[in-house]
Amino acid sequence: MWEYFGPDFAFDVVKGFVAGVASMAFQVVAPRAFHAAKRFREHWVARKDARQAARQSRRNAPANDEP
Repeated sequence: MWEYFGPDFAFDVVKGFVAGVASMAFQVVAPRAFHAAKRFREHWVARKDARQAARQSRRNAPANDEP
């Protein structure tokens, strides 16, 4: 009797094991990836704000050729 559904059963067990490991790995990696993306965005926005402030200060600075 096992010879009929044994291979299918074993294949399903292996598929379930692989899916479980993948799910656990995703649960470990996803929060870290989220935090890394959040830090990258904060860093990018800070640099963007600094560039905009530098441009604004250059616009408001007096020209050197004025007496």
